[in-house]
Amino acid sequence: MSVLQIGAGGVGWVIAHKCAQNNDVFGDITIASRTIAKCDKIITSVHNRDNLKDKSRSLVSRQINVDNKEALIALIEEVNPDLVINAGPPWVNVAIMAACVATKTAYLDTSVATDLCSEGQQVPEAYDPQWAFREDFEKAGITGILGAGFDPGVVSVFATYAYKHLFDEIDSIDVMDVNAGDHGQRFATNFDPETNMLEILGDSFYYENKEWHQVPCHSRVMEFDFPVVGPQKVYSMAHDEVRSLAEFIPAKRIEFWMGFSDSYLNYFNVMRDIGLLSQVPVTTTDGITVEPLKVLKAILPDPTSLAAGYTGKTCIGTWVRGTKGGKPRSVFVYNICDHEEAYKEVEHQAISYTTGVPAITAALLYFQGKWSDVGLFNVEQLNPDDFLDLMPRIGLKWEVQELEC
Repeated sequence: MSVLQIGAGGVGWVIAHKCAQNNDVFGDITIASRTIAKCDKIITSVHNRDNLKDKSRSLVSRQINVDNKEALIALIEEVNPDLVINAGPPWVNVAIMAACVATKTAYLDTSVATDLCSEGQQVPEAYDPQWAFREDFEKAGITGILGAGFDPGVVSVFATYAYKHLFDEIDSIDVMDVNAGDHGQRFATNFDPETNMLEILGDSFYYENKEWHQVPCHSRVMEFDFPVVGPQKVYSMAHDEVRSLAEFIPAKRIEFWMGFSDSYLNYFNVMRDIGLLSQVPVTTTDGITVEPLKVLKAILPDPTSLAAGYTGKTCIGTWVRGTKGGKPRSVFVYNICDHEEAYKEVEHQAISYTTGVPAITAALLYFQGKWSDVGLFNVEQLNPDDFLDLMPRIGLKWEVQELEC
């Protein structure tokens, strides 16, 4: 058995550690990235934490540019993995999916292939480039699992579980994401800055009464009393799972909310207003052409560097309201993750940890034959019970909190 992991950022860091902890199932592990030094750094961390369960199996690095189709196909054919785990940024998804179809190799990722703020790539169109591969995956006789992170991922599994077990009818699904931790920096992003900034730059889209509604970013706000971390201000945002939830779960309204401090939004608004979040190239007075967002990425702290000093907790969950047995019901299904505990185990912070653990949970279910049907699936289409039974054993517990209706 073997696994090929593509991507060596923060999420890839955690996925590699968790793969290594379960390599009695996954077998040989290859980590590939455009920058092979990042892969080697992860491998050193895995050995330092003694997280390689079966030391007779290999853990190696390779360099790959996924934009080179021939090289990507050649790497997959050489490694001959049972599963490709895509831990790269969203814009590499389609290229890796195409290579998996060409080599007839199973595929898993953690986020949608679009940036969610460019025309034709917004939430109502999210997943369209990947769903276009459905017939290809069936013809190739392989499995594809989309959006197996936390949000998207676990929050959709929570919603599927609630629909299956806790509700007869669902009125609303609100995905709630707050990081109540402190990394000690004035401003930093918890994962890839390009992905992070684009994610919160665009207008928000929410689904209500079978229609899509578009509003400016940060224009819809509410306060929610989260378990453990307490009341937090959250803002409506465009996000992957709103599209897939609307496709697969019958709910009257679906919306995604994320917490931001006033300080974070002040920095964000200034950077947006002066053009630092733009992807449009500009030319400096000395003739150098650069994309402002890439410059910002270069000067912000590497998300991995935040991990050692991170304190506090995250709380991410799915708030579902509807009826059961003819009576109104309101529940919050959620996880609490501690930054310091995540660092002790895998030398990274909770934001990456909460995405990496679900990916490995889904991968293990694939290897166990439980999430391995031929075809291309979002997690809402798969059995939530198997996932929620396994995930705590991989590192993330979950709870159901009854709320007042």
